[in-house]
Amino acid sequence: MKQLTIYMILFSCVFFWASNFIIGSILIDHWAPITVAIFRLIVIVLFLGCISWKTITRTAFTRNDLVLVVIAGILGVSINHYSFYASLQHTSPITAALILACAPIVTSLLNKMIYHESRNGIFWLGAIISFVGVGLIITKGALISILIGKGEVLSLITMLSFALFLIIVNHLSLKISAQSITFYTNLIGLLVLVPFSFTILPQTNWHVATPYWLLLILSAIVIHGISNLMWNQKMKEIGSTNASLLLNFEPAIAMLLSAVFLKQFPTSIQLYGSLLILIGILLCIYYKEIKILQFLKRRTNE
Repeated sequence: MKQLTIYMILFSCVFFWASNFIIGSILIDHWAPITVAIFRLIVIVLFLGCISWKTITRTAFTRNDLVLVVIAGILGVSINHYSFYASLQHTSPITAALILACAPIVTSLLNKMIYHESRNGIFWLGAIISFVGVGLIITKGALISILIGKGEVLSLITMLSFALFLIIVNHLSLKISAQSITFYTNLIGLLVLVPFSFTILPQTNWHVATPYWLLLILSAIVIHGISNLMWNQKMKEIGSTNASLLLNFEPAIAMLLSAVFLKQFPTSIQLYGSLLILIGILLCIYYKEIKILQFLKRRTNE
């Protein structure tokens, strides 16, 4: 029963993260992407500061750690948040969700390049299958086409910046608490975007209906605050491998919510692409286990 409760909590986190694609599409109808990013970062920083103040103020950084935090804040927050909301102006939440689903594979590939981690043929097969799926989606079925839309390019930037962010955070987490990393990267991301607000905010529509303001504030707290903290806490209890399996539901949930709230339904190309991405992700996540099963099967047949 306890494990079931943990899985339900983690699934709820994935559900809220998937809802961000739909909520983002709604918010950019009322504010510019950079305005949405700045407003939500203000809410996130205030929320995290209130609930983790003691931990945050007691954190000490070395010079190298501080440089990495700044880079993580620029890549994983400033660039990531802006490109995410900007992409939703030019592409569907479904396409954005499917492209972002490849972030774990890209992270693993970057780890291979940086730390020379070993990968077997099953992993590379999964990576190729997933990237073919992404290729189908961003070229709308014409894999040899070079006509990729602005929304798809921005989604790719979102995915790449997030993958780099994960690598840096994984390194920092060996010495610094998750609360401090989350707070300071969001604070730096906000500070980087603030100069742009001097030209954007005077043009901001301040007369947006109250429900949209509440949606902006509450979604920032729930999606980027509570969900992130709950995930980091509960993931340790069942292991990162089991938890990561739940992330594969994010594109499917985004598709469902998009159909319900935005009346946008997946195309056949998006469905084929999502199937390839899912197969590729599963192969990449469980390539070691698959190799072991193959070895045991050969031993049994001998």
